[in-house]
Amino acid sequence: MHGQVVEWLGRRIVSGELPDGMQLPNEAELAAQLKVSRGGVREAVKALAAKGLVEPRPRLGTRVLPRDQWNLMDREVIDWHGHAADPVFLEELLELRLMVEPAAAQLAAQRASVEHIAVLETAYAGMAKYAPRLPKDAVAFVEADLAFHLTLLRACGNRLMEHLGRLLETSLYHGLEASSHAPGGVQATLPLHRAVLVAVRARKPKQAFKAMQKLLETTSEAVQRIERH
Repeated sequence: MHGQVVEWLGRRIVSGELPDGMQLPNEAELAAQLKVSRGGVREAVKALAAKGLVEPRPRLGTRVLPRDQWNLMDREVIDWHGHAADPVFLEELLELRLMVEPAAAQLAAQRASVEHIAVLETAYAGMAKYAPRLPKDAVAFVEADLAFHLTLLRACGNRLMEHLGRLLETSLYHGLEASSHAPGGVQATLPLHRAVLVAVRARKPKQAFKAMQKLLETTSEAVQRIERH
């Protein structure tokens, strides 16, 4: 039960509904509002404090902390940002991807197993299949797109990179979902996914790096078009 309270409060803090500096209702009020025990609320507040989102102060109550104190690499905090579709967070996610994924593609071209390449091919085939059916088959398209990128991170043979992919999975899903709705975004990026696949399969690290870099730059431009409109 306290996990549900963590989720309820966490999402509202990340979305800004409970803003920086706000004093949360006291334990008894939150318990009554959420129909849970006071112990459940207490445990939830401890969990949120461990993530840097709130600060419980004896006799003064619990206040929401500024964003720069949050643990932004906590998986739940990342997930809540993804659900909130925070444009600043999505932009920062794209910047992080630009730093990480071209290098991952370069390593994948050197290290990917036959099984990794087979999964990349299947994921790309799914994207190509569902792209003409957008927006009707958006869920299937985004799932194939996500599988492509996560497999690439696994294929680079770096455990920290693979863990980063798992950490960012939900936000990556929401970022890919947003870019799939950008006017002309899929038409521009689908051939670039193929270019990454071809370079990895041909064991050409430099080409894989450049293709992934171009793919993410094109995605960023597509997302910016959505924000301008």
